[in-house]
Amino acid sequence: MPAHRLTAEPVAIDWLLENIIERGSLNLLFGEPGAGKSLFALDWAFCMASGIAWHDCRTKPVDVVVVAGEGHAGMARRLKALESKYQRQAPERLFISQRPANLIDGTNAQWIADTIKASCSNPGLVIIDTLHRNMDGDENSSQDIGRFIANLDGFFKPLGAAVLVVHHSGHGDKQRSRGSSSIRAAMDGEFSATKDGGAIVLTCHKAKDFEAFKPLQFSLKPIDLEWCDDDGEPLTSVYLEHDGEAKPNAKKRKLSARDDAILTSLSEAIAAHGVEPTAEIKAKFGGFESLQGKQQKIVAIEQWRELAYKAIVVDANTEDAKRKAFKRCRDKLLDQRYTVEYDNFAWRIFE
Repeated sequence: MPAHRLTAEPVAIDWLLENIIERGSLNLLFGEPGAGKSLFALDWAFCMASGIAWHDCRTKPVDVVVVAGEGHAGMARRLKALESKYQRQAPERLFISQRPANLIDGTNAQWIADTIKASCSNPGLVIIDTLHRNMDGDENSSQDIGRFIANLDGFFKPLGAAVLVVHHSGHGDKQRSRGSSSIRAAMDGEFSATKDGGAIVLTCHKAKDFEAFKPLQFSLKPIDLEWCDDDGEPLTSVYLEHDGEAKPNAKKRKLSARDDAILTSLSEAIAAHGVEPTAEIKAKFGGFESLQGKQQKIVAIEQWRELAYKAIVVDANTEDAKRKAFKRCRDKLLDQRYTVEYDNFAWRIFE
């Protein structure tokens, strides 16, 4: 197709959930236990399937499928709480699976997609809740994650649906999803739900083709349901209540002297050996255009390693000791979102 045909007419973004989820996109929503990630996903599903706005964000009425890998016992109570929040019955266009699916298996993923196609006239969103419970593989393995993502792209996107993967946050860092970094690389949109005292904050970390929204603050609203337990006491549940934009957190992350030295060595490696990001990296990771000069560059991890080894001081001054120390520092810098690594390259995050 000639390029001029692509620019002949304006192309509007086909929002399913305005400024958050675009039709046909692949999205990740992660958070620590109790931070409300599944509550957000189900709330979005309820609103989209009902065709009602989610806190001033317009939706497009579509069929929504939740592939639920956990929390089946509480699903009915959460839906009942949403009925109370929105003063309407759970939508007929919202479908909940009765068991998890192994989506790393192509045959199984195709069966799920075929079932969705047969059940839904207009499938708009498929929610995978959670990645761990719907993938019989190693989430730390880029190969296993690659197969999982390939099946989402190969079987769910042809339905015309967006996909939202609900996942756990990283060990020791609630601002990063758990497992292989290739999860984030594959996503068009990435969101986190985090606890900040008594508040829950929804943050957009990655928005491929649109401006990320500002962090939003919510609180948990407990509610007595119309249902009662065996003793006649009302069953309870919660929903998310919007409290406006999140208040900025003034706390700054601190690095140890060694970690800071390793981070500095990355800047030095970029200054000495930095190259332009590849087209693939630019497509998967936004933000380079807003940086200037050396900050826009990336560097081969091996060249970073050579400079880092000169900065590392260890008791046992051996190659193995330095290798282990460098690996620990790299992991910490990744977890605390100082750096990004992809395809044997590394670069800094500037805030």
